[in-house]
Amino acid sequence: METQDKPYTDYESLFLPPQFAAESLGLTTRTLKLIEEENGLEIHRVPRGSVSARMYLVSDLFQMAAIRRAKGATKGLAQPITLSTFVQKGGTGKTTCSVNLAIYLSLAGLKTLLIDNDPQGDATTMLGYDPDLFPEELEEMGIPGSRAIDGCLSNLLGMGGISPLKMLDEVIKKPFGEHGPHLIPAEPTLTSLDLALNAANNPDFRYAAFIQKARSGQIEHCDLSGYDVIIFDNAPSGSRLTRNTVVASDMLLCPVRMDKFSFRALTRLANDLVEFEQDFNRSVGICALPTMFIKNRPRILNNVAKLSDMLPGCVTDARIYHSEDFSKALEDSIPLLLWRGASDSSAGAMRRAFAEILERLRSIGSK
Repeated sequence: METQDKPYTDYESLFLPPQFAAESLGLTTRTLKLIEEENGLEIHRVPRGSVSARMYLVSDLFQMAAIRRAKGATKGLAQPITLSTFVQKGGTGKTTCSVNLAIYLSLAGLKTLLIDNDPQGDATTMLGYDPDLFPEELEEMGIPGSRAIDGCLSNLLGMGGISPLKMLDEVIKKPFGEHGPHLIPAEPTLTSLDLALNAANNPDFRYAAFIQKARSGQIEHCDLSGYDVIIFDNAPSGSRLTRNTVVASDMLLCPVRMDKFSFRALTRLANDLVEFEQDFNRSVGICALPTMFIKNRPRILNNVAKLSDMLPGCVTDARIYHSEDFSKALEDSIPLLLWRGASDSSAGAMRRAFAEILERLRSIGSK
């Protein structure tokens, strides 16, 4: 259990032991120490009885990941990727996967941007920000005013005057520092963007056009050219906001519980994508990720087999298992992959699933 005296989770006061840090980066503790020595990194030492022990800040891990990428120890992608987390069913772990995947990819050395495309702002909240309160209200509670939201995607799109146009630097959040995943947060005004999109010409293509121009440096106030991966976290509804992310994406990550309702939602999505390919002559890959998985349940295993038959090659071999670690990490307001209490059956399984997803991302554009 993480304990802090502050009324909020301060990621820069979370100390992680060497073994946890090494596992997060996919390294040995010896390699971790070599990186410190070769690059002159100053790692905190925390008293442990009569001796002191090396302990890592979250930002230390992301800095090391960036150093390894700069030195060629990790590789980038064949092309910049846009990925959306979506299935039209709630409670499948979409936001948990979006946030932790952004963390995983950043620890793999990829510059990652997470865009919260859900007006409820769950991904924003999971990363320690409050989409509902003003800075002065947070400060009265002893929480930094910087945890408030000052803009969302609608402020960058500049559509129909629904939100004042802002610079990317005014909107973006960096919960773990420069080298960690960046966040374009959500706030309730995103619902107005949905209405504006419905009234616009080519309403399903606005995100795709925006991302393409922003990645090529054609939008002065919003340069996204430095990001390897952009992840959209979506609500479980088929709104215009969500449809835009589907059109803009190279891959859809679909966390799915192996129950009847989630299975049916994914079946509908697969059928919708067939129509999408016919209408727009463009295909979007699906990556179905079984979540909240319980071992040795015949019904669940049977549903996995059915799903694999329906979507050959689209279902991950790795699963994310049902675990109390998820709710415990959420109570501590720490994403699972950075929560030191996580076990191999939770964080380890998640890393293995995300490693498989990363290999799928690497295959896009490499042929």
